[in-house]
Amino acid sequence: MSNNVLAPELTLRTGELSDCECVTGLMREINYPMTCAVMRERMESIEADPNACIMMAEVDGKVAGAIGVQIVQSHAYPEPAAQITLLIVCNEHRREGIGRRLVAQAEAWGKERGGVQMVVTGANRERNAVALDFYEHIGFEKHGYRLIKKLK
Repeated sequence: MSNNVLAPELTLRTGELSDCECVTGLMREINYPMTCAVMRERMESIEADPNACIMMAEVDGKVAGAIGVQIVQSHAYPEPAAQITLLIVCNEHRREGIGRRLVAQAEAWGKERGGVQMVVTGANRERNAVALDFYEHIGFEKHGYRLIKKLK
């Protein structure tokens, strides 16, 4: 008698324009206001930029998560840095290691493009305590806060 149980298959791949509905759905899961039309524009921009990328995680062929990353360089980051601009794993697949795998894929992508560090902004806020815990758990260190003022 065999008790073989098949584990779900996780696939990581580069995002495509056809993923805009899936990414929009993921963003709505975290209450981020997004339309498919706006997401399509963003994904078109990412697709045209060699210093930006979006990657998808699929479980058994269904999108379960996404990560956006771009190479940035500024006075704050004098050496090129890979900045995570988006990381979402759908509710039903959280705590399965998908976020960690997406970040590892983004790290590899950033290193290939000369990035010497990985940067995340936005996870320092109290409302993002779960995200902050996740990033610290996988080796990120908190360095200050970002202040923003809208230009009028």
